Amino acid sequence: MAGRRRDGGLERGWRQHIERQRSSGLSVRDYCDAHDLTESSFYLWRRTIAKRDRASTPAFVKVVITDAPRVDGSPIEIRLAGGQRVRVRSGCDRTLLADVLALLEGRPC
Repeated sequence: MAGRRRDGGLERGWRQHIERQRSSGLSVRDYCDAHDLTESSFYLWRRTIAKRDRASTPAFVKVVITDAPRVDGSPIEIRLAGGQRVRVRSGCDRTLLADVLALLEGRPC
């Protein structure tokens, strides 16, 4: 299948189905039955889309520094795109911090 072009419309349609199933409260089986979809295709597309989304996540993201006053020794808070928050104090182990952030972002250490 190397060299095949992606069908953007097909992917958009599956993204919509995946989101609708999540918000419907239905199991994957019940949602697929109601929408005449095969479960195997649903799971395949869900994995494929998740993989594509992870691959398209930038290695570097915009950093916003707030004007909040800092008391010496107080932690800084890092908010990741997935909603996770990490508080870090000065003097932390940089290698450990990098490994923790990589794990939280789903990247290999």
